[in-house]
Amino acid sequence: MKNCSISAAFDPITQEELAWILDYRKAHGIREVVLVPLQQGIASVADRLKLLKKAVAPYRHLSVSERPLKDGIFIPEELQEGERIVRQGRYDKSARGIRKELAECGIYFETSLDALCKPRRAAHSRSVAKVCREIAEVHGMDSEQAWKAGILHDITKAWSDEQGRQLLEVYDPSRLELDAKTWHSFTAPIFLKTVMGIQDKKILQAILTHTLGDGCTDLDYLLYIADKIEPTRGYDAAYETQLAKEDLKAAFDLVFKEAEEYRERRNNG
Repeated sequence: MKNCSISAAFDPITQEELAWILDYRKAHGIREVVLVPLQQGIASVADRLKLLKKAVAPYRHLSVSERPLKDGIFIPEELQEGERIVRQGRYDKSARGIRKELAECGIYFETSLDALCKPRRAAHSRSVAKVCREIAEVHGMDSEQAWKAGILHDITKAWSDEQGRQLLEVYDPSRLELDAKTWHSFTAPIFLKTVMGIQDKKILQAILTHTLGDGCTDLDYLLYIADKIEPTRGYDAAYETQLAKEDLKAAFDLVFKEAEEYRERRNNG
């Protein structure tokens, strides 16, 4: 029996790749397999090493290193394609041992955003996330949590009405009575929880309430405000921004009122 190194980007490692590695080891009578991430990738080598170590932790004949052995091999390219699918939001395709880590660390949130949203919507979400972080820091809130809520809040915005309907019919049919334009705020938490593995209840709640403005926590208020005042909207929100840094609830009340007045003008116009 011999040792062998197997290389791929592992950006990140998928469950399919892990199964292939285990089968390869068994078929070739290998004593120990060393997994080696290639240098180039979306995530840093350090992050990928950390994820790999978590993924192989249950397997005593698998280890991780930065350097390949002399007779190392590569995972077939067609299997490595699955890594791109994970980076596009399908965290459920990643190795089981790292799904929680991916959801918590946010390494691939922006690649998922770019894959699932149109460019203009992705730019909006990045801007919302930046505003969320800045205002959260002023109030001593969890700025990373606020950024995550902002970057993910419109993740299902590009879905068709039929896609939204199919999901809501299973998980939350009462929402189907509401305007279809609001459905993304209800489908997003479901997608984030079931596919991407996001378990942070505060983030999911803030996203759930960001269109109707029916939240009651500081993070709910913050996401609602940031969604309305972020710079790519193209109007002067300097007053609302400053108020949000001074009094979050007062800013929410003002922005909510302004949004209601805007809807009334549009409907009556």
